[in-house]
Amino acid sequence: MTLALRYRPVPPSPLARWDARWKLAATMLAVFGIAALDHLAPAAVALALGFVLLLLSRLPRTWLLPRLFIFLLAAAPFLFVLPFTLGGDGWHVGPVHVSRRGLIAGAAVLCRGMAIGCLALVLVGTAPLHHTLTAAHKLKLPGLLVQLALLAYRYAFVLAEEFRRLRVAMRTRGFRVTATRHGYRALGHATGALLVRGADRAENVAAAMRCRGFDGTFHTLTAFRTRAADMIAFAALVAAVVALVLWDRLVLS
Repeated sequence: MTLALRYRPVPPSPLARWDARWKLAATMLAVFGIAALDHLAPAAVALALGFVLLLLSRLPRTWLLPRLFIFLLAAAPFLFVLPFTLGGDGWHVGPVHVSRRGLIAGAAVLCRGMAIGCLALVLVGTAPLHHTLTAAHKLKLPGLLVQLALLAYRYAFVLAEEFRRLRVAMRTRGFRVTATRHGYRALGHATGALLVRGADRAENVAAAMRCRGFDGTFHTLTAFRTRAADMIAFAALVAAVVALVLWDRLVLS
């Protein structure tokens, strides 16, 4: 028995009504532009732009805040490492030298990482995943990659449910995770059983798809329609990021 595939409801917002093709193209260009920023001021403005987009997306806080915290944890180490590893003027705190250049560089990396995280959450949260992947196919992403992404997303939840069942079965038999030889052996056996079940399921799915005439071509019933507002939003976001890159490269360099 497999899990029913459920998509999280998308709250109504201007970004949810944005055509998925234009939104994907604009977001990817914005990510590349923000990743190319070097100075703190443009990176901070990019972060503010990301927060504005999150506000416009009207995503629920219970879904949004834990994911923002994950991006913060991923980017925060740069803020704590670079001030102590880069040279230059700064402050001496006892025997430790805190570099001003390292502090600014770490803050810039933090702002860039958080800004890119905001754009990723906007892209994921304002449209179902299959719409976004279909839009990627419309933008000439190979259909095979789209199929693989959809299957990986679908069966990640199935494998997670299999792992939950294995964990419950082991706990009901009195197993507790311990740093012993027996504990490692039991975890290895459980992992092997999960992989074997996954391989068997993959073979069954492949056979079922071939029986239904699957030939590797990606088919979809999702229809897209470009409006003037979609093109205006695309141009506005791309122009904002281009302005940040020019500010970073021509004015501050």
